[in-house]
Amino acid sequence: MSDIQKIKDRFWQEVERGKQGLNEGLPMGFNRLTKVICNVQKGRYDLWGGGTGTGKSSAVLDAYVINPIEYILANDQPLKLRVKYYNLEMATMPLMAKLMARRVFEQSEGKYLLSVNKIFGRGNYRLSAEEDRLLGEAQDYFDMLTQYVEFVDGSVSPLFVYKDLLALANEIGTVTKQENGHWDFVQHDPNLIVVVVIDHVGLITPNKDHGGNKKKAIDDLSEMLIKFRNRCGFSPVVVSQFNRSIEGMDRKSNAHPDPQLSDFKDSGNPAQDADTVVALFNPIRHRLSTHNGYDMNTYGSFYRGLSVLKNRDGIDNVDIAMGFIGAVGKLKELPPVSDLESRPDLVKKVLNYFNTNT
Repeated sequence: MSDIQKIKDRFWQEVERGKQGLNEGLPMGFNRLTKVICNVQKGRYDLWGGGTGTGKSSAVLDAYVINPIEYILANDQPLKLRVKYYNLEMATMPLMAKLMARRVFEQSEGKYLLSVNKIFGRGNYRLSAEEDRLLGEAQDYFDMLTQYVEFVDGSVSPLFVYKDLLALANEIGTVTKQENGHWDFVQHDPNLIVVVVIDHVGLITPNKDHGGNKKKAIDDLSEMLIKFRNRCGFSPVVVSQFNRSIEGMDRKSNAHPDPQLSDFKDSGNPAQDADTVVALFNPIRHRLSTHNGYDMNTYGSFYRGLSVLKNRDGIDNVDIAMGFIGAVGKLKELPPVSDLESRPDLVKKVLNYFNTNT
């Protein structure tokens, strides 16, 4: 069979899957964002960026791990999920603590907000008897998550990731090497979505042949992720820091210092390679009094602006207001400005929720 015939066959297979509702994807938990980028999808490369402390890692955990898994558990539907999470920035122990703190927060309806320091009893922090009980119950939740996601931390190079993902491809499908050195892949379960998270890409360790050049390492990693997207239908999700210039005085003096594709640190290749680029922005750091109609004196302590900067499959330049609870790494979409302006009771509800917990 010719290559073009294979492409045509795959095209009509995807059309048929769409008719059956099998390409709906897994919900990310953010309703307005989902309308723009259509859920967690098989074979899509997503890039998330932001400055330090904007909540980009938390957003990725929410959108690609926690919310899709909870949807699978709560609904009888055919789609499945497997996540390979290369956790390069935060060690697994603090990450585990944040995930369990989030569970305690949700189970107690916001009453208990546990920090990493309190969970581990650092300094003068100690758990109360009730907090200790809730934390113990949250262990079952973390165990459930690890049935779907594998966390990999420590020094990771593009070569390590390539070998690791190729081993995963052999586990979930059939890899056939071709005479020209390429390989084909057939997945055993077509309803399995494989998400590959790199958090964050600036901490990738160069291969020996990169000569310590981080940009080459990032470029090779991004090119390799494209191959796994195209050949295996894997869904790369890359987290990237922004350049410090976004918080420089020239940007702070700009009336519209919102993120741009050129703000991504170390290399511009992931932004070029990705199908979808999403950025998070904290207007307070730029001393803005308002952002997209939201008053920073009212909402600035927890407000984050989310922007879809690129979207190959749909519309881009879309802005969505978010609220961020940093202690437990939780983001929620804020109501539209028009709703807040017409409903003082809604403003009070939002402020009570976020100001109590931030």
